[in-house]
Amino acid sequence: MNIFDYKETIIFSIKALFHKSILKLSIISLLLSFVILSCVLFAFWNAFPSIQWIKVIFWGVFNDLLNSIWIFIISTLFILLYPPLSTIISGFYLDPISHKVNLLLGNKYKDNSSHISGIITGIRILGLSTLSFILVLLLKWTLISNIYLVIFLQFLASGYIIGKEYYEIVALKIFTYEKISLFRKKNFLILNIAGVFSAFLFIVPILNLIAPMLTIIMMTSLVDSLNKNYSIKK
Repeated sequence: MNIFDYKETIIFSIKALFHKSILKLSIISLLLSFVILSCVLFAFWNAFPSIQWIKVIFWGVFNDLLNSIWIFIISTLFILLYPPLSTIISGFYLDPISHKVNLLLGNKYKDNSSHISGIITGIRILGLSTLSFILVLLLKWTLISNIYLVIFLQFLASGYIIGKEYYEIVALKIFTYEKISLFRKKNFLILNIAGVFSAFLFIVPILNLIAPMLTIIMMTSLVDSLNKNYSIKK
């Protein structure tokens, strides 16, 4: 795929987000995402004063170190927690949204939408993100001293996980179980680029409120586009 193809996918996804057949689900999911985001930010805000006590205890000797550690903790925890939590909250609607997007694309796949598949996806993202967080911590303590590089690696890992799990929601509607893995391997780079872009949506203010819906719409559109240009038997 070229840049134009990605642009077309993004434009279609934004339009589909506000299509009358999807708008109601988008609004409900947005409100739920707002609630979970508010809870996460409130928890971080309440945790912030705790670092001040540590500074007082050490008379400010380790201020720079504590500040850098705090940046690392807040950044990585947000990257770790928000995508799976918002996916779990919005998960009830992700599979139905994907089906409606397929209808907009002219596909008449069997409607086997499950309201729990998105929730399961969120739980899986949380588990995989936790493992990646532990691995990134090990890298930080052993090989990489630059905190911002570690955060970037955590972001890439989050993109990989989001791309993989959202792809599977879409693929289960289109391919047999045997073809799901084959298709993903064939389009590994493209799907991961989409995953990283989606991870970016999850951390950008305002956009993160619609990130789960926009991600499932984009992934559905992307897989449809790839499938029409890749001879794979369903």
